[in-house]
This record gives sequence, C-alpha cells and structure tokens, in this order.
Amino acid sequence: MDRFRHTTMPALFLWLLGVALTSGCSEPGEIDRPVKTAHDDDARGLDDDGDGGGGGEGSGDGSGDGDGDGDGDGDGDGDSGGGGEDTPEDGAEVVAVDLPTTLSCGDTYTATVEIRNTGLATWTRADGYKLGGVDDEDPLYGPARVLLPDGVTVEPDQTYMFELDLTAPMTNGEALTDWQMVHEGVRWFGETVSQNVVITCSEFTSCDPLTDSSVHDGYADKDIRGGSFSAAGWQTTDNDDQIRLELTAPIAGAGSLEIDVTNFDPDSQYAGEKHQIINMYTTDIGSQDVFETDEAWWNIRTGTNYATGFKFLAAPNGGDSREEGRFIEDASWDPADTHTFRVEWDSAEIHLYLDGAYMETFGYAGRVSPLQHVFIGKDNVYSGQVGPIYSDLCVTQSF
Repeated sequence: MDRFRHTTMPALFLWLLGVALTSGCSEPGEIDRPVKTAHDDDARGLDDDGDGGGGGEGSGDGSGDGDGDGDGDGDGDGDSGGGGEDTPEDGAEVVAVDLPTTLSCGDTYTATVEIRNTGLATWTRADGYKLGGVDDEDPLYGPARVLLPDGVTVEPDQTYMFELDLTAPMTNGEALTDWQMVHEGVRWFGETVSQNVVITCSEFTSCDPLTDSSVHDGYADKDIRGGSFSAAGWQTTDNDDQIRLELTAPIAGAGSLEIDVTNFDPDSQYAGEKHQIINMYTTDIGSQDVFETDEAWWNIRTGTNYATGFKFLAAPNGGDSREEGRFIEDASWDPADTHTFRVEWDSAEIHLYLDGAYMETFGYAGRVSPLQHVFIGKDNVYSGQVGPIYSDLCVTQSF
C-alpha cells in the first residue's frame, strides 16, 4: 500500500495539472462551443455573427437577441418579417397632370390626369372606381365624376390617364379645380391634384341660326312652340308661335342681341294692334307680371297701332322704369329683303339699331337683375305676327 501511494499520487497530480493548463483559455464557467457550419445556421435561424436574426431575409446588424431561436428582432434593411406597412386595398398616386392655369370665359380645355394604382384592388367601371371632383363638385366640370370606359381594367401598379373637358364659367375670377380617386360608395383614396384657374372675360357670343331645334353653345334651353324650320330660318305660321331661349349665363353687365328678319311685310302681317316679336327678360315669365318685380326687359313691338313701323320699349327695373318710342311708321318694306335688328346695352344706357343705322337710346341705369331669356315671335303678353322668318340670332356678353 505504501508503495502504491508514493508512486501513483504524484502521477495523478501531474495529470490534473496538465488538464488545468490546457483549458486555461476559457473564462471560468464557460464551455467551449463546437465550430458552427452553414447548415447549422440555416436550421437555427442564426445570422453570420451567431446572433439571433430577424424572421425574414434582412441583413441583420447583430442587434438580435442572440438566443439562436430565429425570433430575434434584427433591424436589417431587407424584407424582415416584422417591418413595413400593409398595402391598402385602395391606393393611388398622381403620375402626371395637365390642368389649365388660365381660361377665357366660356372656353373649354381638355385636361388630363394620370393616376397609378398603388393598392391591391383592380379598378373597373363596374366596381365603381372613378376620378372624382373633391367635395362632389367642380366649378369647371358639372358631373364631378370621370368614369373609366367599359371594359378597361387598371391592375395594381398600372396607370390610367383620365381626360376631362373643363369649361370656364361666364364670370371673371378664380376657380379651384381639384380631383381625387373615389371608390364610389366605399371611400375616397390616394393623392389629390388641384389647380387654381384664373378666368378672364372680354366678350362671349352665343349664336343660333334658328334652322332647327338644336340647342347651341351658350344656351341652356330652347323651347319651341309651333312655327316651321327651314334652311332660311324659323317662320311663324300662327299667332301663338314662339321660341324661347335661355342663355347658359345671365348677362348682368353689358351685352347685345342681333337677329335677322326676312319676309317682313307689315301691310299684310299686322293682324292685331300689338305684336311683340323680339324680346328679352330676366326670367321666363315674359308677361306684364314683371311690372311688379325688379326684372329687366325690353321689347320690339309691331302691330296696327304703329302703322307700318314699330315701337321699342325698355325697362331696367320693373314696369315703372320703362321708356318707349315709335319709329318709321311710314316705312315701306320689301319681303325679299333681310333686315337686322340690333339692341345693345350697358350699365347706363340701351341702344336700338336697324340695318346698322342708329335709332334710339334710353336710360338703363339701376338694373339689379340680369337679362337671360330671349322670346322670338311673341312673348307672353300679346299674340304674334304671322309670316316673318327669323335667323342668325347672336347674343353677346361683354365684360
């Protein structure tokens, strides 16, 4: 036993000392890890530095929590599973815009707005995708909606160019036109495009040849009661025949009306004491009821009361403000001739011309209501003169 103790104990001590020296590189309590392989990282979700990476493909910067379980919150620049906002169902961005900055009164401009679909949904007309006027209105575009054509689809990331005809009003000033995509009945979405448009007016003329029932530019309505159309114009065939035209924009300032008349023969056509053949009023009342209002009006009146001539009456404000005068009561008229009646007015006076010759001026100050309705053939006071042919009506608004 003594021999064994003296020969084995030193050897055991030396072996233990060797073990301690060979493991001296490790910190106390730390266990050496085996060398990792690429296969190990893929399986455990570790990044190249051995730290816990994000759940996706981000190039992590070592800021994960290093627990090797793949659920680290690495903030790499890639498509990490926890980063970024979800793509919306409806999204839109403006790609290109062509909107006017200035327009003259009554002018029309074909504008374009190109929009990219940045959402998940596909746009179609049937699904209610439209370009809409903000607040459901636009001062230059009445419907306030621009539709996709039937059969057109706009897939995500595709663009579509909307076209819209913008028409300036008949007043000076500025008009804001602004547009945004709308999914009708669901939501407004995407970027808004807007433009302040300066409207400048100098003079605007609305003409109608009176050869058919068409409503021409500058007129909102054309009410026809009897008479007959031809290439020569509109002819009265009964004393109740009438055309009433409503201007799109009332004339609050200066303006004029000019109309040609052929087949005008007082000797055979004056069947009553008074026929009011060419007239303008504020409203469509067109009768003596306007005498008790603040309407502006004027009449060219024919009839047996005036021999072979006519009478001109004008009032800037109701019946009490009217002035009137009789003209060429001994005139001779050739039915084959074309005669041009012209009335001009401004804020102070109203003037009458026949075939380019000046006839009369009356005061027209104090007008508070605009002129907007034209009556041809007759108004709603007296019966009409049968036989004349009216053509080439032009109403001008000056600014």
